[in-house]
Amino acid sequence: MITAPSDVRARRPQQHEALMKELQAEGRFSTFRDILLFAAAVGFRQERRVPFTTASGDIRSDVLLGPGFSDTLINMIAANVVTEDPEIMDDTRMDERFKIFEEYANGGLEYIQEQVNVRHQPAALVVVDLVTEAFADDSGAKPVSVDELLGGVTWG
Repeated sequence: MITAPSDVRARRPQQHEALMKELQAEGRFSTFRDILLFAAAVGFRQERRVPFTTASGDIRSDVLLGPGFSDTLINMIAANVVTEDPEIMDDTRMDERFKIFEEYANGGLEYIQEQVNVRHQPAALVVVDLVTEAFADDSGAKPVSVDELLGGVTWG
């Protein structure tokens, strides 16, 4: 059964409800949507995709996709996971993309909770550390010259 895009919802994992409430109260996240988006990015970065069955609530697709970058994040995660099937980006498969997103968000929340437990710090400080680490990571794109970009290109 294909779910209409307007009916697709992202579930919040029940086992991390307390952590999400702490992040909302102390971590400057104004909405559960923002927490799930951040957690999905963390989960993807940490290669943590964790399925779950029990949800404490859900977020409608129109709310989740409200910020301009949300759909991009969800789609990029799905495209990087389902690499052999470009049709994962089809509108009729939004529910599949949301499920992948949910699982990475759950994995990210799991990772954040582990860091809270290991570091003995509040979740808000763990989030600050994770963001700082991400910005300090220098393994990203490097500047290249035009010659390097065009190397191997033939104009024929």
